[in-house]
Amino acid sequence: MDLHHRRLRRRALKKETTMHTFLRSRCALAALVVLAFALVFAPRAALANGFFVQEVSGGGMGQAGAVVAGAGSPSSMFQNAANIGFLPGLQTELTLTTYIPTGTFTSAAGTSTDVRVVPIYVPHLFSSWRATDWLAVGAGVFVDFGLAIHWPYDWEGRHIVIDSGLTSYTVNPNIAFGPFAGFVIAAGFDAKYGAVDIKRGLTLGQPPAGELDVGNTVHLGGDTWGFGGNIGLMYQPADWVRLGAAYRSTIKMSIDGGRADFTVAEPFAPRFPDQDFSATIVLPHLISTGVRFWPMETLSLELDFWATLWSSYDKLKFKFSEGLAEGPDKRIMEQTEEKNYEDFFQVRLGTEWWFHKHFAGRLGIMLDGNVVPDKTLDPMLPDGHRINTTIGFGTEWSGFFADLAYMLVAVLPRDTSGVEGNPIPGKYEFFTHVVSVSAGYRFDIAPL
Repeated sequence: MDLHHRRLRRRALKKETTMHTFLRSRCALAALVVLAFALVFAPRAALANGFFVQEVSGGGMGQAGAVVAGAGSPSSMFQNAANIGFLPGLQTELTLTTYIPTGTFTSAAGTSTDVRVVPIYVPHLFSSWRATDWLAVGAGVFVDFGLAIHWPYDWEGRHIVIDSGLTSYTVNPNIAFGPFAGFVIAAGFDAKYGAVDIKRGLTLGQPPAGELDVGNTVHLGGDTWGFGGNIGLMYQPADWVRLGAAYRSTIKMSIDGGRADFTVAEPFAPRFPDQDFSATIVLPHLISTGVRFWPMETLSLELDFWATLWSSYDKLKFKFSEGLAEGPDKRIMEQTEEKNYEDFFQVRLGTEWWFHKHFAGRLGIMLDGNVVPDKTLDPMLPDGHRINTTIGFGTEWSGFFADLAYMLVAVLPRDTSGVEGNPIPGKYEFFTHVVSVSAGYRFDIAPL
């Protein structure tokens, strides 16, 4: 929270005492659909290359996202909708976050392959308005799950993935009531759109025309909508401390009419007819808590704890429109795969210092856990424990504000060479560079 904002809040507080080996040919589509769904809808999978999108603003990212109790700008409603109850006037904020993933896979035989480095650009938009002394509204349009990973066309793991991409957008209106004796309560509605586009090599037969570099391939795509909700709480018993808690509900995501298009050489082509697929998965609960302290008016520190209850994702069942030939008179119409994901937890620590009335510096660190078991770890979802470090800078002049932040996502090396049943045993070493730039304006509009 900038110094100007703090002074406004102090005045308001005087009125209220505020605050997972490619399967055999007959199961190829099944494995692909499973992986695609994991890509689209598993938050931790999306974070495998640093793309569980939590970096919705430069100001927040500079503090490692530790803003559950921060209320520095409209984007903080992503972490906790109750934050808008502490924002004055009408505010709007636009952010562009850039991800540059780098990584290496080393097979059990010692062959190393680097991912193709392709920057990923992710936009976010938020606005908030304090309508009255006790009512605030806000809305965000943001990318909360996103992934893109690009491996060489001829690499040894092309039967698992060559290119994969996810786009998801969430529209999230919120309303907050308070502060009443320092308390704010807020609620919101989530409408989530997700689309997936994956290209994968099939190591079967001879390469068909036009795919000499890759061989047989499959291209899978689909999209869907899901709906959920969120709530937020905030309590500020004194000027120097604020407590926050937030919850986002499960969201049921179903693809109906997803399409799998195969390019396969004879004699295998009849086993891989182009067809539709359908499947459903329920996203996990997300819970966060945080406490922010102001040891001095221009300096604040926040400690947050996050939990995603992903153990509910134990298996995935899906259906084929035409099925896959298993014999002259038998076709596989349904497939179930065990996933056995685990709950994960994060600890975030961030600080913000307004060393001048127009300039602020920020630092943060995040310790993040892995949820993908060794048996199902693969190059599409190279997950692992992470240490994320951040640094940021902000400025504000006459209502205009801008923030810049950098984050290094260091995924701890992970080796599955001795893991029985792993699809492609080897060692994963990944880093992601993240840069976030935000700009916005605070309109000095009095409540109604």
